[in-house]
Amino acid sequence: MQPYPALLDQAKWLKTNKRDNMFYYDSGGGDADKPSVILIHGLGDEADSWRRLIPLLKESCRTLAPDLPGFGRSKAGGIITIDRHIKAIVSLLELIGPAALAGNSLGGMIAQAVAAEKPSLVTALVLIDGGAPLAQKSGNNTADGALSLLGKALPFYGPYWYRKFRENHTAAYHSLFGYYHNLESLPEDDRAFLRKRVIERVESVEQEKAYFATLRSMIWRSMTKTAFLARALADYKGVVSLVWGENDAILPPKTAEIIRSIRKDAPFVLIPNAGHLPQQENPAAVADAIVAAIAGGGRHSGCAGG
Repeated sequence: MQPYPALLDQAKWLKTNKRDNMFYYDSGGGDADKPSVILIHGLGDEADSWRRLIPLLKESCRTLAPDLPGFGRSKAGGIITIDRHIKAIVSLLELIGPAALAGNSLGGMIAQAVAAEKPSLVTALVLIDGGAPLAQKSGNNTADGALSLLGKALPFYGPYWYRKFRENHTAAYHSLFGYYHNLESLPEDDRAFLRKRVIERVESVEQEKAYFATLRSMIWRSMTKTAFLARALADYKGVVSLVWGENDAILPPKTAEIIRSIRKDAPFVLIPNAGHLPQQENPAAVADAIVAAIAGGGRHSGCAGG
């Protein structure tokens, strides 16, 4: 998997331990006055999920976007867990100093966990269509989605489901549709890129292992650490902002109800014409929301979105 062409000059590597070598994009930090933000992708994704957002922040914010261990280009030995992902983000924070964290989907939960462990290093939290705890409504798509995830975590069904896409690349591409409000509205070259990426993912044995190991770890953490994350979110002293695709069919906006009740001070920004990955469908609106969070709820002269 090659870096996204337009971001090739920002590609870097960080050896985080003996087993892990993390790939990430870094827009550069020449100006000490610039705020920094780390963008954390979700399950089965990689740093290229932020390809349309990074240029909107590059000129005025130091923007980093890693591939979590085992995903994209990052190499990771042994069993991959949520704790490994948390430590990877902490490694970046220790490298660059305090920064805002913006996490999409599972990346939101990871951002929260990092803030709970290293609050002095996290200047703001932006939860984009993700985080914990999320409301589960019986009889709707959210409950059905949770059951689907549990099914994929089963040792035999999950790999069978994943490997079938190797036989049908068109089906692999079509599996993306539910994550977007309107995938076909993206530029043709962007859709071609997404098709290439999803094929690379399903063909990779390493990514398959990372996907299911992370999925099982995520389910276990959701069962055992949700109360901890809720308390930590309530206690976190920094700015928290919730950003949600208005048309998210994976985690509809109402699933954020519990998080909103915990952080009544957090703005809840609905991104129009966007599904579960608003950073791809409406990156300018997401950039504005991140800018506002970094600025503590207002516009910051040193970080202007596109």
